[in-house]
Amino acid sequence: MSEPPPPPPPQRPDPPSSQSSRPAEVHPSHAPVTADRPGAVRRWRVATALTAALGLALSGTVYLVMDRRVENLEDDLAAAESRTDLGDLLDLMEGLDLGELLDDGADALGDEGLGDGGGLGTEDLGVDTAVFECLAPGMTDLNSDSIPDTEIEEQVRAVREIVESERGLSADGELDIEFVPADELQRRVVEMSEEDLDAEAIAVESRMLATLGAVEPDLDLAQAQLDALGEGVAGFYNPDTQELVIGSEQMDPMGTYVTAHEMVHALADATFGLPDLDTLASDEGSDAALAALSALEGDATLYGQMMITTHLSLTDLLTLELESSGTTASLDALPHYVERSLSFPYLEGMSFACHAYLDGDWAAIDDLYAQVPTTSAQILFPERYASGEEAQDVRDLDGPDGWQEVHRDTFGAADLLFLLEAPGGDENAALDDALGRTEAWAGGEVTVWDRSGDTAVGVVLAEHPDGTDLCDTVREYYGAAFPDAASTAEDDGRHVFDGPSQSAVIACDGIDEVALGIGPDIDIASAAIDVPAGEADTAR
Repeated sequence: MSEPPPPPPPQRPDPPSSQSSRPAEVHPSHAPVTADRPGAVRRWRVATALTAALGLALSGTVYLVMDRRVENLEDDLAAAESRTDLGDLLDLMEGLDLGELLDDGADALGDEGLGDGGGLGTEDLGVDTAVFECLAPGMTDLNSDSIPDTEIEEQVRAVREIVESERGLSADGELDIEFVPADELQRRVVEMSEEDLDAEAIAVESRMLATLGAVEPDLDLAQAQLDALGEGVAGFYNPDTQELVIGSEQMDPMGTYVTAHEMVHALADATFGLPDLDTLASDEGSDAALAALSALEGDATLYGQMMITTHLSLTDLLTLELESSGTTASLDALPHYVERSLSFPYLEGMSFACHAYLDGDWAAIDDLYAQVPTTSAQILFPERYASGEEAQDVRDLDGPDGWQEVHRDTFGAADLLFLLEAPGGDENAALDDALGRTEAWAGGEVTVWDRSGDTAVGVVLAEHPDGTDLCDTVREYYGAAFPDAASTAEDDGRHVFDGPSQSAVIACDGIDEVALGIGPDIDIASAAIDVPAGEADTAR
């Protein structure tokens, strides 16, 4: 059900061989570009760098890098002070640009500083400890002179040589890269998205999310996503045309970051070909497409983070973090569920890719292109990918008599997580240990029906044997999302919520399935999950 940001399109046949390192062809002009159109609801066609999501990833990374480098600097200064040669100390300070480093660091961190003696904790920054392990080498092995201060064509060549050497991807021929102003990039992204809008599908998506308590009923979902894409996209790669478009007119820190990110997509496409996410979404459901997208964006995001921690100065990193953090307002303005569906492929995808990298270096990430993850649960819990654990099938719902089915899709672990993190769209109402509770997901499907503009929704979830009580989690979620609904535990095993605008019925079979039905009244809510009122399955 999750609707992520624009991923790559269907795989091109017969990708070229990947042995040459010929320089990139750069087009600093503002000429129009031909590209396939990403849709505003299902955007499976263009691989983008969503600046706001990258900024969220950068926030933790930059502070960890700063903490590590300042810690190393303190060690170096202490060693220098033990020597009598003052010149060594002065040379060290000059080489590390200490004054600028500390001034910028203080401005970025505000009054909190770097912590008392022990440095920043990964828990405080929301950084997966595995990601810290992946980035650790670049935090001290600074090589900020690897990108020359010269013409942009030479800088692009330098970035490509770095990406090909470090990431281990290469391709014959030139890469077609166009640098355009940020507002021109935004115009193109919005224009491509608007051309592919499916108003009917967006309306159904909005109704479903409102019925589940994820967004307000009057939300203009299409416009909200267009605004986020227009304000937040820093670049994109179009595999159909093999073009990279970067929203910067120079190889500044942001231009370097986005160029490296998009080059990973382009070189991976040339080396392996990219999975057909449109077909995955159509045949296997949106959760499978989200999982595959997260692997692709995770690869590019992880390498981008590793590249900049090694090849940008700390001043550049802080500049980049501050610039990208300003764009997070476009995500902050979105409902939590929509924001998380946009950022998930980058953030959780990066953590997933990092786990693969720690297990088998870049070769393990290369293998992801041949065997993409199939569920968002595999992204959240990488051990499920390693063991080949697939989603369990759940029963199909027939729905209420006289109602028309208008939507049926997978309901993934990510969908469940986003709801638990913000019942009723309120992050302050989040259920405790939302991620831990999500481990109880083993499969799921959602169905939406319409009758004269009224909406009914049915969700069936398979319960994982190792998870916490999924039935209790769903009951707690609905109660938190709709606090005005009167809650009653029925003798027949149903749990009923009777609200002013809609009602819900939760039925648990006592073994491995939980069903949530929502409708205008209790009878329709019961019928949505094929449980006649008063005849639910065995109670828990």
